[in-house]
Amino acid sequence: MTTFNDSTTDEPSRTDPDLDAPWTYATAAARRLGVPDDIEQRLLYPTHRQRITVPFERDDGSRGVCEGYRVRHDAVRGRYLGPHRYDLSLTGNDCAGLAAATTVSAAIADVPFGGAAGGIAVDPTTLSRDERVSLTRSYASRINGLGPEDDVLFPGVGTDERTMAQIADAVSDRVDRPQNAAVAGKPPALGGHREITRAAGHSVAHVTQDVLETDLDRPLSDATVAIYGTGQLGATTARLLEFWGATVIAMCNDQAGLAAPESENGLDTDLAPSYLERPGALSAYDDGTTTGTENVLEQDVDVLILAAPATAVTAENADEIQADLVVEGATGSVTPGGQSVLAERDSTVVPDVLAAVGRPIAAHLEWVESLGRDQMSDARVTNEFGYALTDAVDDVRDRRERCSLSWREAAYSVGLSRVAAAYEVVR
Repeated sequence: MTTFNDSTTDEPSRTDPDLDAPWTYATAAARRLGVPDDIEQRLLYPTHRQRITVPFERDDGSRGVCEGYRVRHDAVRGRYLGPHRYDLSLTGNDCAGLAAATTVSAAIADVPFGGAAGGIAVDPTTLSRDERVSLTRSYASRINGLGPEDDVLFPGVGTDERTMAQIADAVSDRVDRPQNAAVAGKPPALGGHREITRAAGHSVAHVTQDVLETDLDRPLSDATVAIYGTGQLGATTARLLEFWGATVIAMCNDQAGLAAPESENGLDTDLAPSYLERPGALSAYDDGTTTGTENVLEQDVDVLILAAPATAVTAENADEIQADLVVEGATGSVTPGGQSVLAERDSTVVPDVLAAVGRPIAAHLEWVESLGRDQMSDARVTNEFGYALTDAVDDVRDRRERCSLSWREAAYSVGLSRVAAAYEVVR
């Protein structure tokens, strides 16, 4: 694994996302809030960790074995909720960082969930469809505590709505409520809402527009955007921002990028992500110039969206970032050292716990319907999702302005103050 040094913190950081970062921000927020010591300790350590061996059957009849994890951070505000990842480099500590970030994000969203995260240390691209099904079912049968009133999963890196459907089916014999409510982001045929699977991209685009127009006083229709990440998150964000009037002039993944010619109106956000996902096809793309990843990050644009599960901005390269607004769509995209440098330059950085707050909002809407507590039309889901996103941004903005905080400081303050308040009334 390639490493680089984040010189502000003197700690080695990874090209994989810096998933220790949420602990740094949570610790600072807890101490800024003056949280009592006993509550601070509950906030800064996971409640429960599971590490399991996940055997599965390969197509040739042999037995494969992977490491699996599920870390539950905090559930004082409700049952656990969090992403399920398939990532070869995944560790238990990574899951702990993701779980802490999910606790904060769910509290910002003001939904009755705490944070969890987990997954399997595997490269999903090396698995056949049958092998993936076997691995998923094996994991679901071995992890304790999955269920609609205990721990609800939603798709993360390397997983999708089909993965959620398989997990729901695998736990059906050991849950006493509708098993489909044990997961969110499932296929519409099982009660999921199609747009919910793209909730993170909708959330990042919505928050970007809100902050750009309200706080930076720039209309989205005049804005130029660069996007790091061409998976579903980056692609959905790009298409929505373009549809709403922005000009996406550069996109990249961790291998290559595309930049629009200066004489053009931006990249085709329907085509560019698909070409970038197939590097061998880039030479056939006629409406842009192939470029390096660093050139996309350093584009002179109004907005830089970080939508890939990788560290992108560090203390070493933050001085080269020219965007006035940096939106962290994926956890760990900006290291604490990179955040410090951007803050010194007065760059606006919207953290992942706010930018992707649509994930817990969408999960809650789907969970409520799956339990049979309410039936919602697609139009109602869309409206409630939008209202909740706006409320979350407004809550963080209000804290930021009243307390003279950065967006990240304000977001963690809002989230952790709500969790701490819940502890105060139950202890």
